Amino acid sequence: MSQARIVEVDYSKFLRILGEAKNSKQTIEKTDKEAWKTFVKKHDVPEGGMGSHAKAGAMSGKTEAVIIEGAGASDGYYIYSSDDQFCLKYELGDE
Repeated sequence: MSQARIVEVDYSKFLRILGEAKNSKQTIEKTDKEAWKTFVKKHDVPEGGMGSHAKAGAMSGKTEAVIIEGAGASDGYYIYSSDDQFCLKYELGDE
């Protein structure tokens, strides 16, 4: 059984994953408050910790977050900086 963890993702790989997820309508944006809250609560996503890690890795301090759900191995909570081409993922682990 694997545990949930925070990992760095290659930014170009993230862009491919995000593009595929958006095309398949497998993303949850922060504007969808109910779905966002449900996912974060269900998977115990440490949003504050993710934000701190991302700001430390992104020189500009400008980050965005997106959730991918329904894409299999790509599922997770992502926080990224387009300015810095930096991305972290909260891998869900086994459920």
